[in-house]
Amino acid sequence: MSDLRDLPTLPADDPDGFDAVAFDAAFASQRQLAAAGAYQASNDVLELLLQTCPPTELRRRGEALALLAHQYPRLGRLTASARCASEALALAERLGDDLLLADALTTQAYVYGQLLMGREALQSGTRALAAARRAGDAVREAWALCRIGIAYSSLDNQAQACASVEQALEIAEASGAAEGRFACLNNLAYFWLRRVEEARAPHDAAALAQAVAQARHTAERATALARTSGGPYHVAVSVSNLINALLAGGRLDEALPLLNEFGHLAHDHGYRTLAIEADAQRAIFLRLKGEPQQAALMLEALLNAVSAPPPKLRRLLVRALYETHKSCGQYREALAWLEELGGLERQISRENLVLQTEVILIREQVEQAQARADSAVADARRERARAAHLESEQQRLREHAHALDRAAHEDVLTGLHNRRHAEFALPLLVDGARMAGQVISVATLDMDHFKRINDTHGHAVGDAVLQQLAQLLRHRLRSADLLARIGGEEFLAVLVGIAPQQAAEICERLRLAVAEHDWAATAPGLLVRISVGIAGGAPPLAADSLLHRADAALYAAKRAGRNRVHVD
Repeated sequence: MSDLRDLPTLPADDPDGFDAVAFDAAFASQRQLAAAGAYQASNDVLELLLQTCPPTELRRRGEALALLAHQYPRLGRLTASARCASEALALAERLGDDLLLADALTTQAYVYGQLLMGREALQSGTRALAAARRAGDAVREAWALCRIGIAYSSLDNQAQACASVEQALEIAEASGAAEGRFACLNNLAYFWLRRVEEARAPHDAAALAQAVAQARHTAERATALARTSGGPYHVAVSVSNLINALLAGGRLDEALPLLNEFGHLAHDHGYRTLAIEADAQRAIFLRLKGEPQQAALMLEALLNAVSAPPPKLRRLLVRALYETHKSCGQYREALAWLEELGGLERQISRENLVLQTEVILIREQVEQAQARADSAVADARRERARAAHLESEQQRLREHAHALDRAAHEDVLTGLHNRRHAEFALPLLVDGARMAGQVISVATLDMDHFKRINDTHGHAVGDAVLQQLAQLLRHRLRSADLLARIGGEEFLAVLVGIAPQQAAEICERLRLAVAEHDWAATAPGLLVRISVGIAGGAPPLAADSLLHRADAALYAAKRAGRNRVHVD
Protein backbone atom coordinates (compact mmCIF):
# COMPACT_ATOMS: atom_id res chain seq x y z
CA MET A 1 0.00 0.00 0.00
CA SER A 2 1.13 3.56 -0.70
CA ASP A 3 2.43 5.57 2.23
CA LEU A 4 -0.19 8.22 3.11
CA ARG A 5 2.66 10.69 3.63
CA ASP A 6 3.30 10.54 -0.12
CA LEU A 7 -0.16 11.89 -1.00
CA PRO A 8 -0.73 15.52 -2.04
CA THR A 9 -1.70 17.40 1.11
CA LEU A 10 -2.71 20.84 -0.18
CA PRO A 11 -6.40 21.65 0.44
CA ALA A 12 -8.80 21.29 -2.49
CA ASP A 13 -9.78 24.99 -2.25
CA ASP A 14 -6.24 26.02 -3.23
CA PRO A 15 -6.17 25.12 -6.94
CA ASP A 16 -3.07 27.24 -7.57
CA GLY A 17 -1.11 25.00 -5.19
CA PHE A 18 -2.44 21.69 -6.54
CA ASP A 19 0.39 19.24 -7.29
CA ALA A 20 -0.88 17.46 -10.41
CA VAL A 21 2.25 15.32 -10.78
CA ALA A 22 1.98 13.98 -7.23
CA PHE A 23 -1.74 13.36 -7.69
CA ASP A 24 -1.22 11.41 -10.92
CA ALA A 25 1.55 9.30 -9.38
CA ALA A 26 -0.57 8.46 -6.33
CA PHE A 27 -3.59 7.69 -8.50
CA ALA A 28 -1.60 5.31 -10.73
CA SER A 29 -0.27 3.57 -7.61
CA GLN A 30 -3.79 2.97 -6.29
CA ARG A 31 -4.97 1.61 -9.64
CA GLN A 32 -2.14 -0.95 -9.49
CA LEU A 33 -3.01 -1.79 -5.89
CA ALA A 34 -6.63 -2.45 -6.87
CA ALA A 35 -5.52 -4.62 -9.81
CA ALA A 36 -3.78 -6.85 -7.25
CA GLY A 37 -7.10 -7.29 -5.40
CA ALA A 38 -6.48 -4.89 -2.49
CA TYR A 39 -9.73 -3.00 -3.01
CA GLN A 40 -10.23 -1.76 0.53
CA ALA A 41 -6.70 -0.37 0.84
CA SER A 42 -6.93 1.24 -2.59
CA ASN A 43 -10.30 2.84 -1.88
CA ASP A 44 -9.17 4.21 1.48
CA VAL A 45 -6.37 6.12 -0.25
CA LEU A 46 -8.49 7.14 -3.24
CA GLU A 47 -11.08 8.73 -0.95
CA LEU A 48 -8.35 10.82 0.69
CA LEU A 49 -6.79 11.58 -2.67
CA LEU A 50 -10.08 12.88 -4.01
CA GLN A 51 -10.25 15.40 -1.17
CA THR A 52 -7.01 16.98 -2.37
CA CYS A 53 -8.28 17.44 -5.94
CA PRO A 54 -9.84 20.90 -6.56
CA PRO A 55 -13.26 21.19 -8.28
CA THR A 56 -11.60 22.77 -11.32
CA GLU A 57 -9.73 19.52 -12.08
CA LEU A 58 -12.72 17.95 -13.80
CA ARG A 59 -10.90 15.15 -15.60
CA ARG A 60 -8.81 14.01 -12.62
CA ARG A 61 -11.85 14.09 -10.33
CA GLY A 62 -13.86 12.16 -12.91
CA GLU A 63 -11.20 9.45 -13.26
CA ALA A 64 -10.87 9.05 -9.47
CA LEU A 65 -14.66 8.87 -9.07
CA ALA A 66 -14.96 6.31 -11.87
CA LEU A 67 -12.29 4.09 -10.29
CA LEU A 68 -13.96 4.31 -6.89
CA ALA A 69 -17.31 3.45 -8.49
CA HIS A 70 -15.73 0.43 -10.18
CA GLN A 71 -14.23 -0.89 -6.92
CA TYR A 72 -16.98 -0.18 -4.36
CA PRO A 73 -19.21 -3.12 -5.43
CA ARG A 74 -16.40 -5.53 -4.57
CA LEU A 75 -16.75 -4.27 -1.00
CA GLY A 76 -20.54 -4.55 -1.02
CA ARG A 77 -21.11 -0.77 -1.23
CA LEU A 78 -23.55 -0.43 -4.10
CA THR A 79 -25.04 2.95 -3.16
CA ALA A 80 -21.56 4.47 -2.77
CA SER A 81 -20.73 3.10 -6.21
CA ALA A 82 -23.93 4.59 -7.65
CA ARG A 83 -23.11 8.04 -6.26
CA CYS A 84 -19.54 8.02 -7.60
CA ALA A 85 -20.70 6.70 -10.99
CA SER A 86 -23.37 9.41 -11.25
CA GLU A 87 -20.87 12.14 -10.36
CA ALA A 88 -18.29 10.75 -12.82
CA LEU A 89 -21.00 10.58 -15.49
CA ALA A 90 -21.91 14.23 -14.94
CA LEU A 91 -18.25 15.26 -15.28
CA ALA A 92 -17.79 13.09 -18.38
CA GLU A 93 -20.77 14.77 -20.04
CA ARG A 94 -19.39 18.23 -19.22
CA LEU A 95 -16.02 17.26 -20.67
CA GLY A 96 -17.44 15.41 -23.65
CA ASP A 97 -15.04 12.57 -22.77
CA ASP A 98 -16.24 9.27 -24.25
CA LEU A 99 -13.66 7.17 -22.35
CA LEU A 100 -14.73 8.53 -18.97
CA LEU A 101 -18.36 8.33 -20.08
CA ALA A 102 -17.96 4.64 -20.91
CA ASP A 103 -16.31 3.92 -17.52
CA ALA A 104 -19.03 5.68 -15.55
CA LEU A 105 -21.92 4.16 -17.49
CA THR A 106 -20.41 0.68 -17.33
CA THR A 107 -20.27 0.80 -13.54
CA GLN A 108 -23.74 2.35 -13.39
CA ALA A 109 -25.07 -0.54 -15.49
CA TYR A 110 -23.48 -3.02 -13.08
CA VAL A 111 -25.04 -1.39 -10.01
CA TYR A 112 -28.46 -1.25 -11.65
CA GLY A 113 -28.13 -4.91 -12.61
CA GLN A 114 -27.25 -5.93 -9.06
CA LEU A 115 -30.35 -4.07 -7.80
CA LEU A 116 -32.53 -5.83 -10.43
CA MET A 117 -33.19 -2.53 -12.24
CA GLY A 118 -32.87 -4.36 -15.54
CA ARG A 119 -34.17 -1.74 -17.94
CA GLU A 120 -32.03 1.00 -16.38
CA ALA A 121 -29.03 -1.35 -16.49
CA LEU A 122 -29.63 -2.12 -20.16
CA GLN A 123 -29.95 1.58 -20.96
CA SER A 124 -26.68 2.48 -19.18
CA GLY A 125 -24.86 -0.50 -20.72
CA THR A 126 -26.02 0.42 -24.22
CA ARG A 127 -24.86 4.01 -23.74
CA ALA A 128 -21.51 2.78 -22.42
CA LEU A 129 -21.12 0.56 -25.49
CA ALA A 130 -21.86 3.48 -27.82
CA ALA A 131 -19.31 5.69 -26.01
CA ALA A 132 -16.62 2.98 -26.11
CA ARG A 133 -17.16 2.45 -29.84
CA ARG A 134 -17.06 6.19 -30.54
CA ALA A 135 -13.73 6.31 -28.71
CA GLY A 136 -12.48 3.20 -30.55
CA ASP A 137 -11.58 1.53 -27.23
CA ALA A 138 -11.92 -2.27 -27.48
CA VAL A 139 -11.27 -2.90 -23.77
CA ARG A 140 -14.10 -0.60 -22.71
CA GLU A 141 -16.31 -2.06 -25.44
CA ALA A 142 -15.82 -5.51 -23.91
CA TRP A 143 -16.61 -4.23 -20.40
CA ALA A 144 -19.79 -2.54 -21.64
CA LEU A 145 -20.98 -5.73 -23.38
CA CYS A 146 -20.18 -7.70 -20.23
CA ARG A 147 -22.38 -5.34 -18.17
CA ILE A 148 -25.13 -5.56 -20.80
CA GLY A 149 -25.02 -9.29 -20.12
CA ILE A 150 -25.62 -8.61 -16.42
CA ALA A 151 -28.56 -6.38 -17.38
CA TYR A 152 -30.12 -9.18 -19.44
CA SER A 153 -29.53 -11.62 -16.57
CA SER A 154 -31.37 -9.31 -14.17
CA LEU A 155 -34.26 -9.42 -16.67
CA ASP A 156 -34.16 -13.27 -16.47
CA ASN A 157 -32.98 -13.53 -20.08
CA GLN A 158 -29.99 -15.80 -19.47
CA ALA A 159 -29.64 -16.81 -23.12
CA GLN A 160 -29.17 -13.19 -24.22
CA ALA A 161 -26.88 -12.61 -21.23
CA CYS A 162 -24.63 -15.44 -22.44
CA ALA A 163 -24.70 -14.13 -26.02
CA SER A 164 -23.67 -10.61 -24.94
CA VAL A 165 -20.82 -11.85 -22.74
CA GLU A 166 -19.57 -14.27 -25.41
CA GLN A 167 -19.29 -11.29 -27.77
CA ALA A 168 -17.49 -9.35 -25.01
CA LEU A 169 -15.11 -12.28 -24.49
CA GLU A 170 -14.13 -12.33 -28.17
CA ILE A 171 -13.23 -8.63 -27.99
CA ALA A 172 -11.40 -8.98 -24.65
CA GLU A 173 -9.32 -11.90 -25.93
CA ALA A 174 -8.41 -10.00 -29.09
CA SER A 175 -7.36 -6.94 -27.07
CA GLY A 176 -5.35 -8.95 -24.53
CA ALA A 177 -7.14 -7.44 -21.51
CA ALA A 178 -6.64 -10.03 -18.75
CA GLU A 179 -9.05 -8.47 -16.22
CA GLY A 180 -11.74 -8.08 -18.87
CA ARG A 181 -11.26 -11.68 -20.03
CA PHE A 182 -11.60 -12.90 -16.47
CA ALA A 183 -14.77 -10.86 -15.86
CA CYS A 184 -16.32 -12.24 -19.06
CA LEU A 185 -15.44 -15.85 -18.28
CA ASN A 186 -16.55 -15.61 -14.67
CA ASN A 187 -19.85 -13.94 -15.56
CA LEU A 188 -20.43 -16.43 -18.37
CA ALA A 189 -19.95 -19.32 -15.95
CA TYR A 190 -22.46 -17.73 -13.57
CA PHE A 191 -25.04 -17.21 -16.34
CA TRP A 192 -24.70 -20.83 -17.44
CA LEU A 193 -25.25 -21.86 -13.81
CA ARG A 194 -28.46 -19.81 -13.88
CA ARG A 195 -29.42 -21.73 -17.02
CA VAL A 196 -28.79 -24.96 -15.11
CA GLU A 197 -31.51 -23.89 -12.66
CA GLU A 198 -33.82 -22.94 -15.54
CA ALA A 199 -33.38 -26.36 -17.17
CA ARG A 200 -34.14 -28.24 -13.94
CA ALA A 201 -37.65 -26.88 -13.57
CA PRO A 202 -39.09 -28.39 -16.78
CA HIS A 203 -36.72 -31.40 -16.47
CA ASP A 204 -35.13 -30.63 -19.83
CA ALA A 205 -32.32 -33.21 -19.79
CA ALA A 206 -30.62 -31.99 -22.96
CA ALA A 207 -30.66 -28.33 -21.91
CA LEU A 208 -29.47 -29.29 -18.43
CA ALA A 209 -26.54 -31.32 -19.75
CA GLN A 210 -25.51 -28.48 -22.08
CA ALA A 211 -25.78 -25.86 -19.32
CA VAL A 212 -23.75 -27.97 -16.85
CA ALA A 213 -21.05 -28.64 -19.46
CA GLN A 214 -20.82 -24.97 -20.50
CA ALA A 215 -20.77 -23.77 -16.88
CA ARG A 216 -17.95 -26.15 -16.07
CA HIS A 217 -15.94 -25.30 -19.19
CA THR A 218 -16.12 -21.52 -18.68
CA ALA A 219 -15.49 -21.80 -14.94
CA GLU A 220 -12.38 -23.90 -15.62
CA ARG A 221 -11.13 -21.27 -18.06
CA ALA A 222 -11.83 -18.47 -15.55
CA THR A 223 -10.03 -20.36 -12.79
CA ALA A 224 -7.00 -21.06 -14.98
CA LEU A 225 -6.78 -17.38 -15.93
CA ALA A 226 -7.17 -16.26 -12.31
CA ARG A 227 -4.38 -18.57 -11.19
CA THR A 228 -1.96 -17.10 -13.73
CA SER A 229 -2.85 -13.40 -13.76
CA GLY A 230 -5.33 -12.64 -10.97
CA GLY A 231 -5.23 -12.13 -7.23
CA PRO A 232 -6.67 -14.40 -4.52
CA TYR A 233 -10.14 -12.82 -4.80
CA HIS A 234 -10.38 -13.70 -8.51
CA VAL A 235 -9.23 -17.24 -7.78
CA ALA A 236 -11.80 -17.58 -5.01
CA VAL A 237 -14.83 -16.41 -7.01
CA SER A 238 -13.88 -18.48 -10.08
CA VAL A 239 -13.31 -21.59 -7.98
CA SER A 240 -16.72 -21.02 -6.37
CA ASN A 241 -18.41 -21.12 -9.79
CA LEU A 242 -16.42 -24.21 -10.76
CA ILE A 243 -17.51 -26.00 -7.58
CA ASN A 244 -21.16 -25.20 -8.31
CA ALA A 245 -20.77 -26.57 -11.84
CA LEU A 246 -19.15 -29.76 -10.60
CA LEU A 247 -21.81 -30.27 -7.92
CA ALA A 248 -24.53 -29.71 -10.52
CA GLY A 249 -22.93 -32.39 -12.69
CA GLY A 250 -22.52 -34.84 -9.79
CA ARG A 251 -18.70 -34.75 -9.96
CA LEU A 252 -18.22 -34.88 -6.18
CA ASP A 253 -14.69 -36.29 -6.18
CA GLU A 254 -13.47 -33.48 -8.41
CA ALA A 255 -15.27 -30.88 -6.30
CA LEU A 256 -13.74 -31.93 -2.96
CA PRO A 257 -10.18 -30.53 -3.39
CA LEU A 258 -11.62 -27.30 -4.79
CA LEU A 259 -13.95 -27.04 -1.79
CA ASN A 260 -10.91 -27.22 0.47
CA GLU A 261 -9.05 -24.61 -1.57
CA PHE A 262 -12.03 -22.24 -1.71
CA GLY A 263 -12.59 -22.49 2.04
CA HIS A 264 -8.97 -21.68 2.82
CA LEU A 265 -8.87 -18.76 0.38
CA ALA A 266 -12.07 -17.21 1.71
CA HIS A 267 -11.25 -17.63 5.40
CA ASP A 268 -7.53 -16.79 5.17
CA HIS A 269 -8.13 -13.54 3.24
CA GLY A 270 -11.12 -12.40 5.27
CA TYR A 271 -13.68 -12.63 2.44
CA ARG A 272 -16.61 -13.04 4.83
CA THR A 273 -19.32 -13.43 2.20
CA LEU A 274 -17.29 -15.95 0.22
CA ALA A 275 -16.42 -17.83 3.42
CA ILE A 276 -20.13 -18.37 4.13
CA GLU A 277 -20.65 -19.48 0.53
CA ALA A 278 -17.76 -21.92 0.85
CA ASP A 279 -19.28 -23.47 3.98
CA ALA A 280 -22.70 -23.65 2.29
CA GLN A 281 -21.16 -25.43 -0.71
CA ARG A 282 -19.56 -27.95 1.62
CA ALA A 283 -22.95 -28.63 3.18
CA ILE A 284 -24.46 -29.17 -0.29
CA PHE A 285 -21.56 -31.52 -1.03
CA LEU A 286 -22.39 -33.54 2.10
CA ARG A 287 -26.06 -33.74 1.10
CA LEU A 288 -25.19 -34.98 -2.38
CA LYS A 289 -22.76 -37.47 -0.87
CA GLY A 290 -25.56 -38.98 1.21
CA GLU A 291 -24.96 -37.23 4.55
CA PRO A 292 -28.01 -34.93 4.81
CA GLN A 293 -28.03 -34.80 8.61
CA GLN A 294 -24.46 -33.54 8.75
CA ALA A 295 -25.28 -31.05 5.99
CA ALA A 296 -28.28 -29.73 7.93
CA LEU A 297 -26.18 -29.29 11.08
CA MET A 298 -23.60 -27.28 9.16
CA LEU A 299 -26.21 -25.03 7.57
CA GLU A 300 -28.01 -24.37 10.84
CA ALA A 301 -24.69 -23.52 12.51
CA LEU A 302 -24.01 -20.96 9.77
CA LEU A 303 -27.46 -19.44 10.22
CA ASN A 304 -27.05 -19.20 14.01
CA ALA A 305 -23.50 -17.80 13.96
CA VAL A 306 -22.72 -14.80 16.19
CA SER A 307 -22.28 -12.61 13.13
CA ALA A 308 -25.49 -13.32 11.24
CA PRO A 309 -25.18 -13.55 7.44
CA PRO A 310 -26.82 -10.82 5.34
CA PRO A 311 -30.29 -11.59 3.91
CA LYS A 312 -29.13 -12.77 0.46
CA LEU A 313 -26.67 -15.23 1.98
CA ARG A 314 -29.27 -16.26 4.53
CA ARG A 315 -31.57 -17.04 1.62
CA LEU A 316 -28.87 -19.32 0.16
CA LEU A 317 -28.54 -21.19 3.46
CA VAL A 318 -32.29 -21.50 4.03
CA ARG A 319 -32.85 -22.78 0.50
CA ALA A 320 -30.10 -25.35 1.04
CA LEU A 321 -31.75 -26.45 4.32
CA TYR A 322 -35.10 -26.80 2.57
CA GLU A 323 -33.57 -28.95 -0.18
CA THR A 324 -31.60 -31.01 2.37
CA HIS A 325 -34.63 -31.91 4.49
CA LYS A 326 -36.73 -32.54 1.41
CA SER A 327 -34.10 -34.90 -0.04
CA CYS A 328 -34.22 -37.16 3.03
CA GLY A 329 -38.02 -37.16 3.37
CA GLN A 330 -38.26 -34.78 6.35
CA TYR A 331 -41.18 -32.90 4.84
CA ARG A 332 -42.34 -31.14 8.01
CA GLU A 333 -38.92 -29.56 8.50
CA ALA A 334 -38.65 -28.84 4.77
CA LEU A 335 -41.99 -27.01 4.83
CA ALA A 336 -40.87 -24.89 7.80
CA TRP A 337 -37.72 -23.81 5.95
CA LEU A 338 -39.73 -23.17 2.79
CA GLU A 339 -42.01 -20.83 4.74
CA GLU A 340 -38.97 -19.01 6.14
CA LEU A 341 -37.59 -18.77 2.62
CA GLY A 342 -40.78 -17.02 1.50
CA GLY A 343 -40.41 -14.50 4.32
CA LEU A 344 -36.79 -13.88 3.38
CA GLU A 345 -37.74 -13.30 -0.25
CA ARG A 346 -40.22 -10.64 0.85
CA GLN A 347 -37.63 -9.03 3.14
CA ILE A 348 -35.02 -8.98 0.37
CA SER A 349 -37.54 -7.46 -2.04
CA ARG A 350 -38.35 -4.69 0.45
CA GLU A 351 -34.67 -3.98 1.10
CA ASN A 352 -33.94 -4.01 -2.61
CA LEU A 353 -36.74 -1.52 -3.21
CA VAL A 354 -35.24 0.77 -0.56
CA LEU A 355 -31.84 0.56 -2.27
CA GLN A 356 -33.40 1.19 -5.69
CA THR A 357 -35.11 4.30 -4.33
CA GLU A 358 -31.88 5.49 -2.74
CA VAL A 359 -29.96 5.03 -5.99
CA ILE A 360 -32.60 6.91 -7.96
CA LEU A 361 -32.48 9.76 -5.41
CA ILE A 362 -28.68 9.83 -5.66
CA ARG A 363 -28.90 10.07 -9.42
CA GLU A 364 -31.45 12.88 -9.18
CA GLN A 365 -29.34 14.78 -6.62
CA VAL A 366 -26.28 14.58 -8.84
CA GLU A 367 -28.28 15.65 -11.87
CA GLN A 368 -29.69 18.62 -9.96
CA ALA A 369 -26.23 19.65 -8.79
CA GLN A 370 -24.98 19.41 -12.36
CA ALA A 371 -27.84 21.56 -13.58
CA ARG A 372 -26.93 24.24 -11.03
CA ALA A 373 -23.27 24.08 -12.11
CA ASP A 374 -24.21 24.39 -15.77
CA SER A 375 -26.25 27.52 -15.06
CA ALA A 376 -23.06 29.29 -13.93
CA VAL A 377 -21.16 28.51 -17.15
CA ALA A 378 -20.72 31.45 -19.53
CA ASP A 379 -21.71 29.45 -22.61
CA ALA A 380 -24.92 28.16 -21.02
CA ARG A 381 -26.78 28.17 -24.32
CA ARG A 382 -24.31 25.70 -25.87
CA GLU A 383 -24.38 23.48 -22.80
CA ARG A 384 -28.19 23.41 -22.78
CA ALA A 385 -28.24 22.40 -26.44
CA ARG A 386 -25.72 19.65 -25.77
CA ALA A 387 -27.71 18.40 -22.77
CA ALA A 388 -30.84 18.31 -24.93
CA HIS A 389 -28.94 16.30 -27.53
CA LEU A 390 -27.73 13.84 -24.90
CA GLU A 391 -31.26 13.50 -23.54
CA SER A 392 -32.53 12.84 -27.06
CA GLU A 393 -29.90 10.16 -27.54
CA GLN A 394 -30.79 8.67 -24.17
CA GLN A 395 -34.47 8.52 -25.13
CA ARG A 396 -33.62 6.86 -28.44
CA LEU A 397 -31.51 4.26 -26.65
CA ARG A 398 -34.33 3.63 -24.17
CA GLU A 399 -36.72 3.04 -27.04
CA HIS A 400 -34.23 0.77 -28.74
CA ALA A 401 -33.66 -1.21 -25.52
CA HIS A 402 -37.42 -1.54 -25.13
CA ALA A 403 -37.61 -2.84 -28.70
CA LEU A 404 -35.23 -5.65 -27.78
CA ASP A 405 -37.58 -6.88 -25.07
CA ARG A 406 -37.77 -10.61 -25.51
CA ALA A 407 -41.44 -11.06 -24.77
CA ALA A 408 -42.57 -8.71 -27.51
CA HIS A 409 -39.90 -9.04 -30.14
CA GLU A 410 -38.75 -12.65 -30.39
CA ASP A 411 -40.02 -15.35 -32.73
CA VAL A 412 -40.90 -18.30 -30.51
CA LEU A 413 -40.05 -21.05 -32.98
CA THR A 414 -36.62 -19.89 -34.21
CA GLY A 415 -35.43 -17.61 -31.41
CA LEU A 416 -34.78 -14.86 -33.97
CA HIS A 417 -36.32 -11.40 -33.90
CA ASN A 418 -39.86 -11.30 -35.22
CA ARG A 419 -41.56 -9.10 -37.80
CA ARG A 420 -42.62 -6.55 -35.18
CA HIS A 421 -39.04 -6.05 -34.10
CA ALA A 422 -37.85 -5.85 -37.71
CA GLU A 423 -40.41 -3.15 -38.54
CA PHE A 424 -39.24 -1.18 -35.49
CA ALA A 425 -35.48 -1.67 -35.95
CA LEU A 426 -35.07 -1.26 -39.73
CA PRO A 427 -35.81 2.51 -39.81
CA LEU A 428 -33.43 3.02 -36.86
CA LEU A 429 -30.65 1.15 -38.62
CA VAL A 430 -31.21 3.14 -41.82
CA ASP A 431 -31.12 6.42 -39.85
CA GLY A 432 -27.99 5.30 -38.01
CA ALA A 433 -26.26 4.42 -41.29
CA ARG A 434 -27.21 7.79 -42.71
CA MET A 435 -25.80 9.65 -39.68
CA ALA A 436 -22.60 7.59 -39.75
CA GLY A 437 -22.19 7.93 -43.52
CA GLN A 438 -22.31 4.16 -44.02
CA VAL A 439 -23.83 1.98 -46.72
CA ILE A 440 -26.52 -0.51 -45.80
CA SER A 441 -27.92 -3.65 -47.41
CA VAL A 442 -31.24 -5.40 -46.86
CA ALA A 443 -31.69 -9.06 -47.82
CA THR A 444 -34.94 -11.01 -47.86
CA LEU A 445 -34.50 -14.80 -47.79
CA ASP A 446 -37.22 -17.27 -48.65
CA MET A 447 -37.20 -21.06 -48.48
CA ASP A 448 -37.96 -22.61 -51.86
CA HIS A 449 -41.01 -24.91 -52.03
CA PHE A 450 -41.58 -24.87 -48.26
CA LYS A 451 -45.20 -25.97 -48.71
CA ARG A 452 -43.92 -29.07 -50.49
CA ILE A 453 -41.71 -29.85 -47.48
CA ASN A 454 -44.68 -29.57 -45.12
CA ASP A 455 -46.93 -31.64 -47.40
CA THR A 456 -44.31 -34.36 -47.93
CA HIS A 457 -42.66 -34.62 -44.51
CA GLY A 458 -45.16 -33.03 -42.13
CA HIS A 459 -45.31 -29.78 -40.20
CA ALA A 460 -43.05 -31.05 -37.39
CA VAL A 461 -40.24 -31.51 -39.92
CA GLY A 462 -41.12 -28.11 -41.39
CA ASP A 463 -40.67 -26.52 -37.96
CA ALA A 464 -37.35 -28.33 -37.47
CA VAL A 465 -36.18 -27.07 -40.86
CA LEU A 466 -37.04 -23.49 -39.91
CA GLN A 467 -35.13 -23.83 -36.65
CA GLN A 468 -32.05 -25.28 -38.33
CA LEU A 469 -32.16 -22.66 -41.06
CA ALA A 470 -32.30 -19.93 -38.41
CA GLN A 471 -29.19 -21.40 -36.75
CA LEU A 472 -27.34 -21.55 -40.07
CA LEU A 473 -28.15 -17.91 -40.74
CA ARG A 474 -27.29 -16.75 -37.22
CA HIS A 475 -23.91 -18.48 -37.19
CA ARG A 476 -22.89 -16.94 -40.52
CA LEU A 477 -23.90 -13.34 -39.91
CA ARG A 478 -22.33 -10.82 -37.56
CA SER A 479 -23.88 -10.40 -34.12
CA ALA A 480 -24.45 -6.73 -34.99
CA ASP A 481 -26.55 -7.62 -38.07
CA LEU A 482 -30.33 -7.62 -37.74
CA LEU A 483 -31.78 -11.08 -38.46
CA ALA A 484 -35.52 -11.68 -38.21
CA ARG A 485 -38.18 -14.14 -39.27
CA ILE A 486 -40.83 -11.96 -40.93
CA GLY A 487 -43.13 -14.60 -42.36
CA GLY A 488 -43.77 -18.34 -42.43
CA GLU A 489 -40.59 -19.26 -44.31
CA GLU A 490 -39.31 -15.73 -44.99
CA PHE A 491 -36.39 -14.09 -43.21
CA LEU A 492 -34.89 -10.61 -43.22
CA ALA A 493 -31.20 -9.65 -42.77
CA VAL A 494 -29.97 -6.05 -42.48
CA LEU A 495 -26.21 -5.52 -42.88
CA VAL A 496 -24.93 -2.07 -41.89
CA GLY A 497 -21.66 -1.02 -43.48
CA ILE A 498 -21.99 -3.69 -46.18
CA ALA A 499 -22.55 -2.69 -49.82
CA PRO A 500 -25.01 -4.73 -51.92
CA GLN A 501 -22.32 -6.54 -53.94
CA GLN A 502 -20.49 -7.54 -50.76
CA ALA A 503 -23.84 -8.57 -49.26
CA ALA A 504 -24.42 -10.73 -52.34
CA GLU A 505 -21.14 -12.58 -51.65
CA ILE A 506 -22.17 -13.14 -48.03
CA CYS A 507 -25.63 -14.35 -49.04
CA GLU A 508 -24.17 -16.64 -51.71
CA ARG A 509 -22.11 -18.31 -48.97
CA LEU A 510 -25.31 -18.61 -46.93
CA ARG A 511 -27.12 -20.16 -49.88
CA LEU A 512 -24.34 -22.70 -50.37
CA ALA A 513 -24.26 -23.50 -46.65
CA VAL A 514 -27.98 -24.21 -46.73
CA ALA A 515 -27.70 -26.33 -49.86
CA GLU A 516 -24.78 -28.36 -48.43
CA HIS A 517 -26.33 -28.90 -45.00
CA ASP A 518 -27.14 -32.50 -44.04
CA TRP A 519 -30.92 -32.18 -44.24
CA ALA A 520 -31.32 -35.93 -44.70
CA ALA A 521 -30.46 -36.31 -41.02
CA THR A 522 -33.72 -34.52 -40.28
CA ALA A 523 -35.83 -36.49 -42.77
CA PRO A 524 -34.73 -38.96 -45.46
CA GLY A 525 -34.78 -37.41 -48.91
CA LEU A 526 -35.19 -33.88 -47.54
CA LEU A 527 -33.63 -31.08 -49.59
CA VAL A 528 -33.75 -27.41 -48.62
CA ARG A 529 -32.85 -24.47 -50.84
CA ILE A 530 -33.25 -20.71 -50.44
CA SER A 531 -33.67 -17.72 -52.71
CA VAL A 532 -32.34 -14.31 -51.70
CA GLY A 533 -33.13 -10.78 -52.83
CA ILE A 534 -30.82 -7.88 -51.94
CA ALA A 535 -31.21 -4.10 -52.07
CA GLY A 536 -29.16 -1.34 -50.55
CA GLY A 537 -26.73 1.47 -51.01
CA ALA A 538 -25.77 4.71 -49.30
CA PRO A 539 -28.56 6.54 -47.38
CA PRO A 540 -30.63 8.66 -47.60
CA LEU A 541 -32.85 5.68 -48.29
CA ALA A 542 -36.34 4.99 -46.98
CA ALA A 543 -36.69 1.77 -44.98
CA ASP A 544 -39.97 0.88 -46.73
CA SER A 545 -38.38 1.46 -50.13
CA LEU A 546 -35.39 -0.72 -49.27
CA LEU A 547 -37.63 -3.55 -48.10
CA HIS A 548 -39.82 -3.25 -51.20
CA ARG A 549 -36.78 -3.38 -53.48
CA ALA A 550 -35.37 -6.40 -51.64
CA ASP A 551 -38.74 -8.17 -52.01
CA ALA A 552 -38.75 -7.36 -55.73
CA ALA A 553 -35.24 -8.79 -56.04
CA LEU A 554 -36.41 -11.92 -54.20
CA TYR A 555 -39.29 -12.37 -56.64
CA ALA A 556 -36.79 -11.96 -59.49
CA ALA A 557 -34.67 -14.75 -57.99
CA LYS A 558 -37.76 -16.94 -57.79
CA ARG A 559 -38.70 -16.25 -61.38
CA ALA A 560 -35.16 -17.01 -62.53
CA GLY A 561 -35.42 -20.56 -61.20
CA ARG A 562 -34.97 -20.26 -57.39
CA ASN A 563 -31.93 -21.34 -55.33
CA ARG A 564 -30.05 -18.17 -56.20
CA VAL A 565 -29.13 -14.67 -55.01
CA HIS A 566 -30.42 -11.65 -56.92
CA VAL A 567 -29.30 -8.04 -56.33
CA ASP A 568 -31.68 -5.15 -57.01
